[in-house]
Parts: sequence; structure tokens; C-alpha cells
Amino acid sequence: MVYKIRVILNTEEDVIRDIAIDASGSLEDLHNSITNSFGFTGEEMASFYRSDETWVQGEEHPLFDMGAGVDQKVQMRDVILND
Repeated sequence: MVYKIRVILNTEEDVIRDIAIDASGSLEDLHNSITNSFGFTGEEMASFYRSDETWVQGEEHPLFDMGAGVDQKVQMRDVILND
């Protein structure tokens, strides 16, 4: 299965990219596709967040986890899109 995702860069004039990514890819794969499509360097810190139907922010999935012990987070590379 392939997911088609529309990404909008919220600037003065919206910049839109449509990305197709395999469902077996990770959030890190999606992150890399987004950064490449917009021409970012990829050196920026980034996170995805789970949310509910009303967009209440939930669990964070960072590109790199800076926490330790209880504060440790599941990184993007460990979250499969299909899950």
C-alpha cells in the first residue's frame, strides 16, 4: 500500500508538496521525503506527534531522542507508517 500525503509549508504564500510513500516505511523515511521535497538541509530538529480526531497533541516521535530513562521517546526510525 502507498500513502499519498499532502504537505503544506505555511508561509506568506503556501508551498505544497504531494508525497507518495510506501506504508512499510518509517516516520524517518517520511521526514526525509519531506525535507528533500522542500530542499531543506536535513540538519533541523524535527518531531512528529500522534493526535486524536480533534488534533489534540499526543506522543512525540523525534528524529533524535535527547531524553534518558523515563523521558526517553520512541524515535521516528522505529515507527512504521502502517502501524
